[in-house]
Amino acid sequence: MAYLFEDKTTQKAETFSNFLNQYEFTSHRDLEGTRDYLAKIDVYTADEYIGKVNVYYSPKKDSYKITCQSITILSFRDVLLDYWHRFDQLDRFPDVSGHDNSISAYVDGSFLNKHVGYGAVIIKKNMILHEISGRLDSKYDEYHQIGGELKAVLKTVEWCKKNKVRDIHIFYDYKGIEMWARAKWKAKNELTQAYQAFMIKQSVNFHFHKVAAHTGNRWNEYADQLAKKGTTL
Repeated sequence: MAYLFEDKTTQKAETFSNFLNQYEFTSHRDLEGTRDYLAKIDVYTADEYIGKVNVYYSPKKDSYKITCQSITILSFRDVLLDYWHRFDQLDRFPDVSGHDNSISAYVDGSFLNKHVGYGAVIIKKNMILHEISGRLDSKYDEYHQIGGELKAVLKTVEWCKKNKVRDIHIFYDYKGIEMWARAKWKAKNELTQAYQAFMIKQSVNFHFHKVAAHTGNRWNEYADQLAKKGTTL
């Protein structure tokens, strides 16, 4: 019998199980524990069975979560939830710069004290190559942080051209960054029209990655701080 989203839940459970096996737990997917939107993992420590982790998939949000109700030792439950958080961060926000010679940029915008700031951190193998931070002209204040988000990308492109970088991964938390750059959203004002016109004619090869804001991602938080700093410059 096939269950709803069985492929997604079982694959996620297998991947998380492999992640746990790198640490103090031994685990494997419960082959009889698959249901609609759900897959289960049996967890052991020091050869002692401690319970199941349930991996749930939400198609509406295209996201996963776990529950650990059957694990009665709260300290183990807390550790497993912490490992899930680490695993989920790595899975959703892959640090491509840590695995090869790719260059990545995390970009962000901020609107504080009626000023718009922008920030970006450009990295390679988790090493900072360049930081960008600044404040937009007051005529863009009406666009709030969106103006900063777009300016951070433009400044990143300028850096790429100056340093002859032809391929870059851009991590962002505002969807318009990619949608306007790829002309998937209609640009309806001076700010977005200028951004879109600039981006679609660039020779730089962009790989866009959406990240969730303020979820503990190291470099996204770093770009956020640079954008906040920019509002004071």
